Amino acid sequence: MALFINISQGSIRLAVCCVLRMFSPSLLDIPTMSWPRAVSCPANASPIPCLCPVMAIFIRDIYAKSECHLNNTMSIHTLEPAYHPKNKMSFLIDWLVTLKCNYDCAYCVIGPKGHDNSTKHPSFEKCMLMLEQLYEYTDVMMLQKKSAFKDAIMNIYGGESIYHPRIVDIMIESSRKFEKYSDRWRLKRRMTTNGTATEKNWKLICDHMEGFTMSYHSTGPDKLKTLFKKNIEYLAKIKKEHDIIVLMYPTEKNWEDCLDMLRYCRDNRFNARTRLLDGPLGVYNEKHFSDLAEFMDEQELAELVAESRVDEQSRACCGGRKMCTNGNIKEYQTLVPRNKDAFHGWHCSANQFFIHGNNISGQYFTNKDCRVKLDGTIGHVATMESMPAYVNKMRDYIVKNNKMPILTCAQRSCYCGACAPKSVHKENLDKILTIYNSDTNSLDTR
Repeated sequence: MALFINISQGSIRLAVCCVLRMFSPSLLDIPTMSWPRAVSCPANASPIPCLCPVMAIFIRDIYAKSECHLNNTMSIHTLEPAYHPKNKMSFLIDWLVTLKCNYDCAYCVIGPKGHDNSTKHPSFEKCMLMLEQLYEYTDVMMLQKKSAFKDAIMNIYGGESIYHPRIVDIMIESSRKFEKYSDRWRLKRRMTTNGTATEKNWKLICDHMEGFTMSYHSTGPDKLKTLFKKNIEYLAKIKKEHDIIVLMYPTEKNWEDCLDMLRYCRDNRFNARTRLLDGPLGVYNEKHFSDLAEFMDEQELAELVAESRVDEQSRACCGGRKMCTNGNIKEYQTLVPRNKDAFHGWHCSANQFFIHGNNISGQYFTNKDCRVKLDGTIGHVATMESMPAYVNKMRDYIVKNNKMPILTCAQRSCYCGACAPKSVHKENLDKILTIYNSDTNSLDTR
């Protein structure tokens, strides 16, 4: 008989060692301890510097009941993106063009955060109005940015954006309408897509895109998977910037297909990364973690607890951005731990780095997952009807105060926007924002 305990590495190692040493002074003679994900201790083992059955149960229960999983969450008070000239923090214009999609993935919810094939494609005229408003708002948000950070990335997605019948015309207009802003800030347009456009449309779309984020869905039909690979190969041929996200669907049928796609990308030197699923489907076992060690950092994998939702333990930036904690910019990590309340009550600058436009509802939010407003409530920041007034309000505020406002998080979940600088302590956030903005202070307007 053996007892098994899930022990995450990092700070839990120190915590467990401290408890063990209280019960076994001989452990003081051991300079270091290395804990595997599962520590196995025979129930009737002879005295060893490990765990007796009673202590095993004791430690296991402490670990299971800990809201923070003892994985550094309680010690984190400040988050900021790692600093690298090729991966600097830009302003993200997040544009949900349509909810219709040619896929129907089980892990993609029905609604604004996923897809909905029961809806209609928004009209071309509505698309043009939202495009103009997004550009105008971004122009205002660039007022306080330092020159090096006057970069915007427009993320065009759905549903499936290439599924919109006038997507080529929309992309052409996105080039034309940006011309009047081109001397004030820089724009890169990236399309988040399942990459299943026809060859003709794909080539036309590529003419008006600076980059692509290609998401691979193992649940799709073989015909679309083949088209996906052909379109990736075309991007590589024309040297168009792109990255590939492989959605790691944990069922036995799809798992091997996900791994095969990662190996295909690696063999062809395509820039690919894994994406663990959010929600109830994002539950992985020990074999999954073992397989992922080929593609992910083993230390970060060791922090995850098997058979438990990963989005409730930690989460990576949607764009794969590395993150720094507590002002230590010399060390960084991909997976950011969190407790059940995420960053509730923290001071956050998500509004200074994001705007989300929902082309279907005609509403604007801080970003696609963040619904926090400047007054500390939750909801949309504007509609297409009120956006001109909201833009003027923001412009007047920035000009009058020579600074941009920040948020106080009112949500208990954080997905997109986790990479925005944030801190429990407002003075820490203010200091970080001097890197990006020309002013030294920010004002919390709640």
